Amino acid sequence: MGVKQRYQVIERIDAGGMAEIFKGRALSLDGIERPVAIKRILPSLSQNRKFLKMFIDEARLSMRLSHANIVQVFDVGRADDTYFLVMEFVDGSNIRRIVQKAAEIGYQLPVAVVLNIIMEICRGLATAHEATDATGAPLGIVHRDVSPPNVLISWSGEVKITDFGLAKAVSQLERTEPGVVKGKFSYLSPEAAEGKDVDARSDIFSAGIILHELLTNRRLFMGKSDLETVELVKKCQIPSPSTIREAVKPELDVIVLKALARDRRKRYQSAREFGDDMADFLFANGMKVTGFDVARTMRELFGRKDTLDGYELRVQEMIREEVLSLSMMGLLDSTSPQGRSEPIDIVGFDQGRSLLDDVWGDLAAQPAEASSQGTATGDFTALSAETTGSGLTDSSATKKPKKTKKKAPKAARKQKAQKKDPPAPAETAPTAAAKKKSSGKALKIALLLILLGLAAGTAWAFSAGHLDRLLNSLI
Repeated sequence: MGVKQRYQVIERIDAGGMAEIFKGRALSLDGIERPVAIKRILPSLSQNRKFLKMFIDEARLSMRLSHANIVQVFDVGRADDTYFLVMEFVDGSNIRRIVQKAAEIGYQLPVAVVLNIIMEICRGLATAHEATDATGAPLGIVHRDVSPPNVLISWSGEVKITDFGLAKAVSQLERTEPGVVKGKFSYLSPEAAEGKDVDARSDIFSAGIILHELLTNRRLFMGKSDLETVELVKKCQIPSPSTIREAVKPELDVIVLKALARDRRKRYQSAREFGDDMADFLFANGMKVTGFDVARTMRELFGRKDTLDGYELRVQEMIREEVLSLSMMGLLDSTSPQGRSEPIDIVGFDQGRSLLDDVWGDLAAQPAEASSQGTATGDFTALSAETTGSGLTDSSATKKPKKTKKKAPKAARKQKAQKKDPPAPAETAPTAAAKKKSSGKALKIALLLILLGLAAGTAWAFSAGHLDRLLNSLI
């Protein structure tokens, strides 16, 4: 009897400096399956044998952790000379994307919801910090990478910490590995930034940073460079959240500042103690909050995820990524007369509007004669005269239809032929600069259409089952 493949890749859902994550399915007998997340170590790191040994050791350690607030690791495997983890699939988003989304639409998370999220993080950390081996000896687990990308929140309001073990292996990488922890310096504790030994209180400080940022909608430690960020962490100058957001009470400042104390002896000594103080604050202020409230906040931020099926969501996400990429590369100019940068209407997109509806609206409102004068209303409108018949504009706007006329009597035609028509006024030829600008804009619009076509083709390949085989070849 042949051995069937145990795991099957569906699609890639994230990538980072150390690994890439795929949504997949675990296959069992009689077609029984369940969704899983598959994290594959990048090939560049798979050549570092010391890192691989530590990764396997820590993966084995993380498989011992089983808690509602920790992403469970089911299996570790090897394929194509690299290693991968099979983990619990959390259908939702991480805190980094939540913060970015809130900033885009000017949304502030309710204080009670923020406290509930951090309390759930503390529950997961407490389980890890207090874990013991078979003999009852403490395992001494320290996450060392408690940061927004490593905290997942499901659409149903579950909060889960991920990357246990792997983060600890990262801290043991040799200094010759460049850029492995880049971007996480903002969530280091002062003792970690100074190169000292760290314990569970370092994770508490990192959770305190997330608490502060969710309350204020601001980054706490963010310098112009990694070195400047580390220096800010070492100085540890923490503003009270109540001075930034009125909804935060001074009593809550005390909890936040204690979690972010520079001297770890003055900090919360355990995640359990940190979580208890937040629970006491909620109770004392009559603030009721559960996972249902967290789920409601997720819907307010991202919209209802059950209104579209998976195929439509993937197509819209592909289009969204292409448009955002083109905007970041400068291939889509602003549609405002001043030419300033403006945010894309993400709220309208979540309500079912296309990301390009505003562009099509500008085309419809643009006068036909403006296209030959190099208007400043954006690339698409300036091409209205050149894209006739492409679907972007109505061809009747630039070319009048021919009218059929009845034949006049022979005598009238003869008399009309003897009359001379006045000469037609000569058309003004466009300048060389205008031609060059129009040509450049034509290339940009062509590039956009090509990228959107590729996105649609990828979506079709997925629905037809071809993309599965392509992704399966990767791991």
